Amino acid sequence: MPNGNVTLLESVKDSSDKLRRGVVETIIQESSPLQRLPQVPIMGNAYKIDVEGDIIEPDFRDVNEGYTAKWASDRETYWGVAILGVEVKVDNFIVNTRGDKRSTKARMFAKAAKGAAHKYNKWFFDGTGTAKDFKGLNALIEDGHGQQFTTGVNGGAITLEGLDEAHDLLRTGEADQILSSRRVRRAITNLGRNLANGYSMIDVGDNEFGKQVLRWNGIEIGIVGDDPSGNLILDNDETVGTSTACSSLYFLRYGEDHVHGIMGANGHMDVRDFGETEAAPEHLGRMEFYPGLVVADQYAVVRYAGITD
Repeated sequence: MPNGNVTLLESVKDSSDKLRRGVVETIIQESSPLQRLPQVPIMGNAYKIDVEGDIIEPDFRDVNEGYTAKWASDRETYWGVAILGVEVKVDNFIVNTRGDKRSTKARMFAKAAKGAAHKYNKWFFDGTGTAKDFKGLNALIEDGHGQQFTTGVNGGAITLEGLDEAHDLLRTGEADQILSSRRVRRAITNLGRNLANGYSMIDVGDNEFGKQVLRWNGIEIGIVGDDPSGNLILDNDETVGTSTACSSLYFLRYGEDHVHGIMGANGHMDVRDFGETEAAPEHLGRMEFYPGLVVADQYAVVRYAGITD
């Protein structure tokens, strides 16, 4: 991966490794967060930044009066990476009877890449940093690294006013992406469709991957689907007040000073085809990378929580 702040897709545009490029492109297609999330390559297993604390408040003064010296404060914060990978095995029977060895292996690596994308999507939101994983958005927001807007004491239906209010908490500027489940996206579509008067700021267009996407206020709504087990990641399984069937959507502002990923080993994604093994009649491959998540500004991510049917 080149030095600097680039997306995962941009990191392999000039790669001559077709297998690695194919794996990355499959992951991107399956992961709305990774389509836009910029990545900062790091060496080692941690990334240190100074998060802004107290600012300096100037004073008014009279003539011949001095100022009281003041100090600002920053907070050193360390962000870690996890190890995410899988070994791919293909039986010799499949390799030898399908005719095209390269495409047979490529299909297996594509399945592994799809699983890695779904695994990353799950932990992007639900990671705790305590189970070999990296800390995800929900835990980071609970730790004070983001904002939360809750619709009602016991949750409630999503509204255009609620979207406005939640987005206003994003003080770093307009969001680059909204992440949502399909169900909540349908609810937003219905809000625009059923608006009697006025301008709903909801429209439909294509993104750079040729997919049709819904936009609110010009901001693309990225869909978060299933985890590797086939369960919805942003399901109606959150509790707000007395309601136990709530879900959330997320506003994110991306950038090195806002929300970005980190990739260990200087951003390298290791994709290898070892060929046939001696230990068993099979071909072996491995895919592994070292992802992490950084929220460098507490006003760069907002969780709109408590959304019910």
